[in-house]
Amino acid sequence: MCFAVYIGTNKELELGTFVAEQTDIYFEKLSEEEEIALRPKFSKTNIYYVGSDTSCSCGLVFESENFDNPDEQTNKKSPQRLIDLLNELTLTENIEYYCCWEGDWSLPTEHKREIDIREISLDKNYFVGTEKEFINFRQQK
Repeated sequence: MCFAVYIGTNKELELGTFVAEQTDIYFEKLSEEEEIALRPKFSKTNIYYVGSDTSCSCGLVFESENFDNPDEQTNKKSPQRLIDLLNELTLTENIEYYCCWEGDWSLPTEHKREIDIREISLDKNYFVGTEKEFINFRQQK
């Protein structure tokens, strides 16, 4: 089973697909089942599934304590790209984020928090990997 990461934004993002050895991050529209289950969790107009270099959201998971581990170096691309994207998107609006196991879309949210993405770094306090977690990334002011 895979993690599924979703972001909500009022901006339309370019859709993409996974291409082995080329993709760091991509966005897909939701399936009808995902839309029905996830829509109540989000206030934003557009909700996207976020894929990574593993063809699913699992490649977005990273433990900051492994930052200097030589075996983990190739696993930093997609998480860093997500941080960069959130930094870019929060220049104009709050961004909503939800993570769950694939298929657990309709289960209740168990964790909520608000984050200023400018305070996040891959080597110190990366955030992806808590299931049933909703995060509001505050707009930068």
